[in-house]
Amino acid sequence: MSTITYFTLLLSFFSSVGSGPSTKTAHDPQPAYGCTTYYDAALKLTVYTGVEKDPEYPGGADAWGRFVNKNLNEANLDANVDCNVKIKMIVDSAGAIRKAVAIHGTTEVKDLNANEKEVIRVYLKSGTWVPGKCGGNNVNTEFVQSFTPCIK
Repeated sequence: MSTITYFTLLLSFFSSVGSGPSTKTAHDPQPAYGCTTYYDAALKLTVYTGVEKDPEYPGGADAWGRFVNKNLNEANLDANVDCNVKIKMIVDSAGAIRKAVAIHGTTEVKDLNANEKEVIRVYLKSGTWVPGKCGGNNVNTEFVQSFTPCIK
């Protein structure tokens, strides 16, 4: 039986990764404490980037590792495609994942490979996260993580 290893690396926050230019609208509050925002019309949310505290899986890295080991389905992975999967997520102020997409560079992937599909499935199954914070308040946060499911 293969051993599944993983690597999750929280990357720096991007103010416009795959979201296009930021557009101020009547929905956007004044960014507080240096956090930047944009309005996501599809989700009808003001989304923060460059927050003070990143969203995280409840219980931190150890709990995330246990969740991944329990829920990543090795049979869904393809060792013949790129093992590194970058995910852009929006976690809302209550901790729910509102959007999770694979990206290449700054572009959202439309035709997912097997590894991207499996990683997104695991993230969407992960439940409620600890939301990001700006100015001490929970905020809707966009961030990017790199996830590497490797079969050994």
